[in-house]
Amino acid sequence: MPGKLWNYLKKHTDLNLPRFMKRRFNIIVSNLLEFIKRRRRRFNLIIQLVISIILIILLLRLINIPDMFSLLKSVNIYYFILLLALITVDRIFMAYKWHLLLKVKDKNISLFSAIKTYYIGTLAGFFLPTTVGGDMVRVLKLRSEKRSGTDVLSSVIMERILGFIASAILAPVAALFLISFLKLDVWHFLWIAGAFLFLFIILMVISFSEFIVRKIDKSKKLSGNIFFSKFKKLYLSYAEYKNHKSLLAVFLILSIFEQIIPVIGNYLACRALNLSVPFVYFLLIIPLIQLVSRIPISFEGIGVNEGLLVYFFALLGLSKTGAFTIGLLGHIAIIIAALPALYFYIRDIKTSFYRNRHED
Repeated sequence: MPGKLWNYLKKHTDLNLPRFMKRRFNIIVSNLLEFIKRRRRRFNLIIQLVISIILIILLLRLINIPDMFSLLKSVNIYYFILLLALITVDRIFMAYKWHLLLKVKDKNISLFSAIKTYYIGTLAGFFLPTTVGGDMVRVLKLRSEKRSGTDVLSSVIMERILGFIASAILAPVAALFLISFLKLDVWHFLWIAGAFLFLFIILMVISFSEFIVRKIDKSKKLSGNIFFSKFKKLYLSYAEYKNHKSLLAVFLILSIFEQIIPVIGNYLACRALNLSVPFVYFLLIIPLIQLVSRIPISFEGIGVNEGLLVYFFALLGLSKTGAFTIGLLGHIAIIIAALPALYFYIRDIKTSFYRNRHED
């Protein structure tokens, strides 16, 4: 019987037994890891939703709910439309920055394609686990258009790292102003922001190290491992950006400039609720809130964003109810501003349908 099995393997697989068993083992491990990954994503989503719900419940106990509804009923449409327009400009601007990174890998990709994909990824991110759910939709969307999934993913990783560094650059400056001029005790935010800035700069420097590139490129021990091969391909695609330092500098400068948009957005939300809060307060507290909100603690930052607004408004002697409502209105505006993604998605489905019909 073993002899027959051996002859069958030689005849139908054209492999020796050790290689065949190794391949089967890799397939089993791959399926197992994929199963664990799916379960972990669901678990992460549940944890984030629970944290968001708990935070919102706790915050609702701190505010005056009738006053919150009263503020929402009297929204100034003019300022709310301005807020939607600002979010739209910001979305297009983010897509433009991402397009700069994508063009390093694929010069034929259009700005419109990047904008369309960014919108679809943003809307999908509201319904997917973790903050990177929308990022993976962007990768899969461009991959379906015959783009390299590895190159798209490496551009998204670079975009995320530089965006985090941009937030971490402004946050310590804002914290120092709050401590020095407004005499607020926010030293812990200063240390958190400084630590994040230091860690992400070190991460980028190490990730571009020639030593790592050489080790990955020359490694033979793991060359037959499917996971290592994929990681190696992704890493080399990411490491290629070290040859485009001027582009990365431009991207970082644009990202730092972009940090002013959430500041203006929160101020417009404040004005839309007919509240009067000095613009300079938003200029100093929003960079800190933006940095902490990037950490995937809760679902889409819901609860964390509102909680930090309430915290800082309380330190400044301002209304907790107003702070919570500003954050809530901001989330509503972001969702509404992402709705054009539905048009892009339906348009893509129709285009794909007619193309397949024509080919048939």
